[in-house]
Amino acid sequence: MGQPKGYEQKEGGHKVYKLHKALYGLKQAPQAWFSRIKAHFTYEGFQKCISEQTLFVKQISRGKILIVSVYVNDLIFTRNDEQVMLEFKKSMMKVFDMTDLGKIRFFLDIKVLQKDNGIYICQRKYALEVLRRFGMEESNVVMNPIVLGFKIGKNEKGNRIDETCYKQIVGNLIYITATRSNMMFVVSFISRFMVRSTELHLQAAKRVVLRYLKGTVNYGIFYKNDGNKQFVAFIDCL
Repeated sequence: MGQPKGYEQKEGGHKVYKLHKALYGLKQAPQAWFSRIKAHFTYEGFQKCISEQTLFVKQISRGKILIVSVYVNDLIFTRNDEQVMLEFKKSMMKVFDMTDLGKIRFFLDIKVLQKDNGIYICQRKYALEVLRRFGMEESNVVMNPIVLGFKIGKNEKGNRIDETCYKQIVGNLIYITATRSNMMFVVSFISRFMVRSTELHLQAAKRVVLRYLKGTVNYGIFYKNDGNKQFVAFIDCL
């Protein structure tokens, strides 16, 4: 074998090699890659988001904006000007070996459907997998995520169950709330009982959440192009 590319041989009786770049698969490779892409974005005038370390924003003249999200070695970006997008893709391909995969369709089990009147995101495929995993695909559906007046406590005298299964149900449901904000309250509620879980808690999770999920797998979030630009939120501070 010849001398590995990217290495140097030191003069003398012993061969000493110096690594010029992080090899793919090493534990330090992801950090090295992110440092490299971060340095490039900084050079190009991007600002890193304070609350999300992998999100970069570039403000351009006349209200033009470019937003880029880094996920491992993939880039997801959006803009409000077509020319800005074309220039960004050209500049990236000059520096990095990249391929344009077109409009995003699936990302982390989230389906993205882009239409002329807006963007729709949902997790139908993932929701069906969750129902199948916990044997709820043939269960009857309910119309509300929680019954009015429903109360549940620690139930310390109840029959204990395998907490691993209960935690898996709650964990899967927490991820589904990424596109199902209407389930956020009830999922947060049942997540209180992941320690010392009982049959009552498991039944509540299946009855209140999974059966409701089965009847609403097509639900998601639709961002309209001409929708209200003002964001309105409600919170209970008590």
